[in-house]
Amino acid sequence: MTKIAKNEPFYQISQVSKLIGISSDRLRTYEEEGLIKPYRAKDTKSGKRLFSMEEIEWLEIIRELIKLGVTIPLIRIILASDIRFAKKFTKEKDEQISNLLNKLYLHPIGAQIRKLNN
Repeated sequence: MTKIAKNEPFYQISQVSKLIGISSDRLRTYEEEGLIKPYRAKDTKSGKRLFSMEEIEWLEIIRELIKLGVTIPLIRIILASDIRFAKKFTKEKDEQISNLLNKLYLHPIGAQIRKLNN
């Protein structure tokens, strides 16, 4: 059996939606907002969006940040900057947000998104 590389586009938007519990419309919004750039299949008339496992991990981080109250504009600002976050917090939620933002910033998809948005 052939193993799929982590960065190989393979999953359709409907599959990703079910896997991580985000609607297809929300995923399209993330694309419009510049948070994700899925591969577009050129061999089909519809140009289906295909996502890799790396992109799914990336989307899970974004989902968790949004659950904690971080907005899409703030995520975009953080991705465009070179911000690192402190490790000492008084609230557990702040620490969770910081950890997730650092993961987002250091994720391989983060570098790709920063390149696209600059």
